[in-house]
Amino acid sequence: MNEAKPAPAMIPLVPRVHRPVHARLGTITHMLVVLTLIAVLATCYLAREVLAPIVLALLLSLLLSPVVGAVERLRLPRALCSALVVLSVVAIAFAGIAALAQPARDWVAKAPSAIHSVQTRLASWHGPMDEARRVTESLERLAQPGTDGPTAVVVRDRPSVLSGIVSSTPRALEGIAVVILLVFFCLSSGDNFLRRLVEIAPTMTEKRTVVSIARDVEREISRYLVTITMINLGLGAATAVAAALLGVPNALLWGALAAVLNFAPYVGAAITGITLGAVGFATFDSLAHALAVPGAFFTLAFIEGQLVTPTVIGRRLALNPVVVFVWLLIWGWLWGIVGVLLAGPMLACFRIVCQHTEALRPVYVLIGDVRLDDDKARGD
Repeated sequence: MNEAKPAPAMIPLVPRVHRPVHARLGTITHMLVVLTLIAVLATCYLAREVLAPIVLALLLSLLLSPVVGAVERLRLPRALCSALVVLSVVAIAFAGIAALAQPARDWVAKAPSAIHSVQTRLASWHGPMDEARRVTESLERLAQPGTDGPTAVVVRDRPSVLSGIVSSTPRALEGIAVVILLVFFCLSSGDNFLRRLVEIAPTMTEKRTVVSIARDVEREISRYLVTITMINLGLGAATAVAAALLGVPNALLWGALAAVLNFAPYVGAAITGITLGAVGFATFDSLAHALAVPGAFFTLAFIEGQLVTPTVIGRRLALNPVVVFVWLLIWGWLWGIVGVLLAGPMLACFRIVCQHTEALRPVYVLIGDVRLDDDKARGD
């Protein structure tokens, strides 16, 4: 009699868990964004000698575009108006540089002695600490073997700051010439690039949208650059007047330094204040007189940063200080001092673009100053 074979045990099948398609697409999108960001940073770093003049030329062309439009009302050709504006700006800039070149060379030449004078003045205020430090160093030298006899000191000649500036002058002049030519071509081309964008758009509605966004972005960026340039020039003029009243030599030089460095938010004002502090200590014997020089500038910078700029520009373009510092660090690492000076205007222009682009609206909210938004909400 055949016995029935037991049925094989059924192994339960565990269903595979599939991630939703939109979740996988979101992960891929985030990875692509990160890779794109890394590629952009690498390109900016490797091609900084090419991209930095292009960005500077674009910002200058947006700054001078309203002036060219005003000259164009005289019924002159666009190219001629652009040439007149560019040549006028170049003449004014070179006249200012020629007037300030000799004082700048003098201060650069005596910068080591000025720094030594400041260090001597500071050392005289904490003499006991320096004495203790010297005693400690002498004891450490006595404790080390083989230091009983005289030690030969080898002094190597180092290139001075002035010789470094002179050696880099031809390269700087080449960059300036490239920027001037690019500014002229950008101004003389007018709306050619905008017309190309309109031709690419497929429908009439999209063409109108492209024109509207491009016009708004160009107008707001130009207005912002003109406004911030006038504010910085005003700060520079006020700094020069304050320096002249305090008896600081070459007051126009320090005013020009304050105006240029103020394009770098926070960092520029700090560098200017430290420089003026060193100038004050190197120039005046009185402690109160020396401290009055950076004190006057920091007072003017506080008025400009907390009262003038927020009132004139408005809260809509206010930037988060944390984002500003990170942005300055990134562009300072990528492009050096040029990147630090261009970082502020580039960040403000980027926020304007994000404001008019629906996909970038979260970025617009992220890089804004949350404190000002909260104050406005409480006020409403």
